Amino acid sequence: MSILDSTIVNIALPSILRGFHSSLQNGQLVLTVYLLSLAVVVPASGFLGDRFGMKRLYIITLILFTGGSALCGLAWNLQTLILFRVIQGLGGGMLQPLGMAIVFTMITPLERGRFMALLGLPMVLAPIIGPTVGGYLVEYSSWRTIFMINLPIGLINVVLAVVLLKETTMIKDAKLDLPGLVLAAIAFPCLLLGLSQGESSGWTSLLVLTLFGVGTVALIAFIRVELRNVAPLLEVRLFGNRMFSLAMVVNFVTQFSLFGLTFILPLFLQLAHGLSPVKTGLVLFPSGLCAFVSMNLSGKGYNRIGPRPLAIAGLGVMMLATGLLSRITQNTSVVEISALASLRGLAMGFCMMPIQTLVYNTVPKDKISRAPALTNVLFRLFGSASTAVLTTILVVSLASHGAPSGATITNGQAPLGLLVKAFRDALWAMTAISALGVVLAFYLRDAVLERLWRGEIEPVVDEVEPDGIAVEV
Repeated sequence: MSILDSTIVNIALPSILRGFHSSLQNGQLVLTVYLLSLAVVVPASGFLGDRFGMKRLYIITLILFTGGSALCGLAWNLQTLILFRVIQGLGGGMLQPLGMAIVFTMITPLERGRFMALLGLPMVLAPIIGPTVGGYLVEYSSWRTIFMINLPIGLINVVLAVVLLKETTMIKDAKLDLPGLVLAAIAFPCLLLGLSQGESSGWTSLLVLTLFGVGTVALIAFIRVELRNVAPLLEVRLFGNRMFSLAMVVNFVTQFSLFGLTFILPLFLQLAHGLSPVKTGLVLFPSGLCAFVSMNLSGKGYNRIGPRPLAIAGLGVMMLATGLLSRITQNTSVVEISALASLRGLAMGFCMMPIQTLVYNTVPKDKISRAPALTNVLFRLFGSASTAVLTTILVVSLASHGAPSGATITNGQAPLGLLVKAFRDALWAMTAISALGVVLAFYLRDAVLERLWRGEIEPVVDEVEPDGIAVEV
């Protein structure tokens, strides 16, 4: 729900603006404040989970997100909608890192490969399903339903969490890293906002330069504070592990390709083929199904072959599929585009979750509850940076190919042939990034699996608990 709401509102924004008789400039705050709320609250999720218990905090965030969603659906003007989106974001921001941290308290490192396939599924499916679901709801109902649909799902989640989850150990003497929290609340929102405003306001505009300047200074100060703190807000010391750092770089490559797919192809299909958002979502939906299949296969095979073969194969297929997509034109059939997108989805499932599993297998046991907060912050930055880079490539490419003055990607003034060339340039850039990922993947290795293969630790085996239920430990 949390990730879905990062994308689904994009489809409904025109209807929201018409309903409230508001301008696009003011309406952008509906999207922006949600992302900023996520950026503020995610860094604190690790500390809050330790201090108050993960189950208790998870239920609170579910109630906040569900209640905020319901309030958004009942908003009576744009100002109240923006306020309620802040509440929704404050709850939604912690759902993913808390959910991952709870799962990590229940499984061993040797089980992570299999369970990461399930944990990663929302990251792959939500950006693809969002436009389709949002398009249908807006077209056949009302924009308010994109928020109200979270109400029954959220209430069911709260009941299940109360009944099924077990509370984790609370660290009552955990101290809040207040300087780190303040600096994080400045650095990450400024950087995210700068990345999101760069194309519309101009990368050299005073607003964007100020955001990047303030964000960069705050980020440097934040890192210095965290390195000196014995109980930091985010465990930035994890970057001292070379394999953790390498895996996060490869993670950026996969995120670049994931967000590239969900950003470039919908635009191309709507502008070059004239498809509606609903039909665009249907064309891309098979790629999510392919990712689901390959993620489960990679999860089951992780302990046998490790992350390197899976990442190399996945990134290699991604490079091939993206290279083939760079040859598409306005005359390419949507069936062929859907097939190539599905091939990329298949590749994404093979490389994304094994790399994620490797990341967490490098984290010491006593830091594992804090690691999801750090990785989720980075993924937010990776996604925003990917969209910003690809948008810039499209704009620069369109101008370099001789587009008329004032023509943009979306205003309909650029000739179709030049639009196609700009999209092809962006896809070539994604192909090059995927090639870099293939090279880096050769250096990936999981020390936990290597100990298993050497016989230093026992493999996962089936046992039967006293109640007769077979479980894996």
